[in-house]
Amino acid sequence: MNTVGPGSPAGLREANRRRVLDAVLAAGEPTQSGIAAATGLAPATVSNIVRDLGREGRLTASTAVRGGRRVRVVRLAPIPGVVAGIDFGHRHVRVGVCASSTPSGDDGADAPGRLLAERSTDLPEGHEAADGLDAAAALLADALAAAGRQEADLLAVGIGLPAPVDARTGAVGEPGILPGWVGIRAAPVAADRLGVPVVVDNDALLGTLAEQAWGALYDVEEGIYLKLSDGVGAGLVLGGRPYRGRAGTAGELGHVVVDDSGGPPGGAVCRCGNRGCLETWASTATVVGLLEPLLGAPLTVSEVVARARGGHAPSRRVLADTGGQVGRALGGLCSVLTPERIVVGGELAQAGELLLDPMRAALERWALPGAADGVELTTARLGAHAHVLGAVALALEHVLTSRG
Repeated sequence: MNTVGPGSPAGLREANRRRVLDAVLAAGEPTQSGIAAATGLAPATVSNIVRDLGREGRLTASTAVRGGRRVRVVRLAPIPGVVAGIDFGHRHVRVGVCASSTPSGDDGADAPGRLLAERSTDLPEGHEAADGLDAAAALLADALAAAGRQEADLLAVGIGLPAPVDARTGAVGEPGILPGWVGIRAAPVAADRLGVPVVVDNDALLGTLAEQAWGALYDVEEGIYLKLSDGVGAGLVLGGRPYRGRAGTAGELGHVVVDDSGGPPGGAVCRCGNRGCLETWASTATVVGLLEPLLGAPLTVSEVVARARGGHAPSRRVLADTGGQVGRALGGLCSVLTPERIVVGGELAQAGELLLDPMRAALERWALPGAADGVELTTARLGAHAHVLGAVALALEHVLTSRG
């Protein structure tokens, strides 16, 4: 009996094949020795897996000259078609369409990770899942047309949601975070609406996947991607791989209590039901909400950042306080994980060093002595595109691993 399960020979073989495929997806055109270094597998094991996956039509290997040496370069086998990523926020949806592979001899213009078309629109806060999917479907049709592709070319869709997604059930959790989606098994519901295979995960995790494949977490073994927007979440990279946790919901840093003494008695009540969570101190709503009464007009984060850079003391103070609270939460996380790099994304990342400087100071103050030494703190390289590109990466992974 060839049982595939944890610890079984067949299970180990399948896990190793997945690691090789992930390494090729992340690196684009690695050498076999590069795959061995990235995965920790023996060169002979990598060679055997690449040969097997080549027979199945998933990978191709050829000889190339790099640095004056002849090496074996591995690529994804061409897959005609496109994939799409959908990034749902509390108040927006963004759709991107991307080639599923680079055609042989192509100059890279249609390479995976390079968007062929992108569309977005606003959504009402607390929107229902059906309404959000209707909006996404319309944007997807528009993006496909703009990319010169047909619906029949679409192979898979990845979706990111700003809420925990239980890996065991596929259901969206936390009614206070995304109430219109709670309890819904988003992947099958979306697949029925869009007519193609759909894979779903938390948006912070998808930002992590994108920054691993094409951004600031590339080649980072131990790292953190931090999303600071309407909500606060984190994606963890451990041993070079994204860590989802037992139920797939790891990384909810926004619901770590950092200070329950400020604001209303006992601290502000978070939508998760607790008091003093990081999200009550460091979300976009908190940042603009502290300044709007003072200025007497609605604000955006971009306007707050512009005012701060122009020397507006209250705006600078709010961003500094926000960075300080985030750094405090990261201090505890760094004491446990000792990451080499922390990448800050989401809407608040546009504040740059106005946010990062106080974050660094608080991180050093609250981390275990030595735990924060050498930690690099930077903003996301992919900016506002990180989460939709992470959804694209999720769709690409599905197409790659489901072939054969």
